[in-house]
Amino acid sequence: MLSAQNIQSKLGEGITPEAFIEKMRPEYREKFEKWYQSFTWEDHNRAALTPLQERDDLRCAIIAGDWCGDVHPNLGPVLETMKEAAIPVEMFVLEDHDDVMDHFLTMGGRSVPKVILTDKEGHVLFTWGPRPAYIQEPMLLFKHKNMEPDEPRYEEEKLAAYQEIKARYGNNADYQKLIVYELTNQLLQL
Repeated sequence: MLSAQNIQSKLGEGITPEAFIEKMRPEYREKFEKWYQSFTWEDHNRAALTPLQERDDLRCAIIAGDWCGDVHPNLGPVLETMKEAAIPVEMFVLEDHDDVMDHFLTMGGRSVPKVILTDKEGHVLFTWGPRPAYIQEPMLLFKHKNMEPDEPRYEEEKLAAYQEIKARYGNNADYQKLIVYELTNQLLQL
């Protein structure tokens, strides 16, 4: 049975990362590829992932939508980290897998990409996403204000949170270090 603790019933129903990328609409694929092509291992501790290559008990499921502004910059570093750790990845297109997304909401919302690490039996070991913690912080602060959508300052506060998120991503690929660091730290605890 599908739950936030186990996704065994869904394993094998996803598509490959290559198929996901191939199916992206051109305007979104262009954005994704711009960020993906900026990824390099030179600023990351690639060797830390080497011990994971000997394991065959880990699986990675990623819920994503090609339209999502966080998928474009974040999916590439996630895929590269899993590739380096030799962890098989399958993608779940959000619109086709609402049932999975319902178990992995972020602050009550359908935020993607959502990375779900499991063992072979589908037991969830950890999740990550949709953004690195530092970049997610403005949204956390906004959500903690518990504003209702009909409040006068709601839209202004929400816009300010998104502007700060965009500023924290920056114009270069430095933020990618955060993704690799966060995922590596979680993986090495398994």
